[in-house]
Amino acid sequence: MNGDLRANHAHTHLPAPLSLTVASLPYRCVTSIFASDIIAGMSSKQKIVILADTHVGDRTKILEPTLFSAIQKEQPDQIFHAGDVCTREVLTQLETIAPTLAVQGNRDWFLGLKLPKEIRQEVNGVKITLAHGHFSIWHWFWNYVRLFLTRQPLSDRFFQKELAKRYPDADIIIYGHLHYYSNQIMDGKLFLNPGVGYPERRNNYRPGFIILNIEPDRTYSTSLIFTNPEPETTV
Repeated sequence: MNGDLRANHAHTHLPAPLSLTVASLPYRCVTSIFASDIIAGMSSKQKIVILADTHVGDRTKILEPTLFSAIQKEQPDQIFHAGDVCTREVLTQLETIAPTLAVQGNRDWFLGLKLPKEIRQEVNGVKITLAHGHFSIWHWFWNYVRLFLTRQPLSDRFFQKELAKRYPDADIIIYGHLHYYSNQIMDGKLFLNPGVGYPERRNNYRPGFIILNIEPDRTYSTSLIFTNPEPETTV
């Protein structure tokens, strides 16, 4: 794709899969989903696009067209949105490309967009948890109080440790909130943060997303893709 930048990472296989519990409640009505029913029995390679913090109608007017086109070109099997969607129209757009799962971010909460707080899914034996990463509105508030008093933001590693405590069974934890890209392994878990889904300074005004490929043998690889925004949507 024109002007895109990719970074690729491969990862080794994970421990043997456990039995699944199936749940099929509507995602907009609950605070947590174990979404194994969507993909139970998969035996083929799965391509998942991961994005977060699109902030449409909040900090930018529309879903960045070049980002949408780049995701469309990838032809993913699923799309995971790690929160701060801010308007349901974004999910409607993404659903035209592939089935889309999304969780509620702190801005979604303020704007009244009802989404689950977390989603747990198993793909080809790999256990994935999708969360925004702000933990709760109270955590978000006190983090800002701390930032105001100390002028020191909490590190990415702090958020990863807290997520690992909350989701000890996950092999891969996907989160957003920080607006910084991350692809790190800690204590045997892979942590993925796609960064910002709209043009802003922390991504050098280039929105991006992660591609997660999961093979039938439970090995997986990741790629980061940045896109060049159209000038009228840059903020």
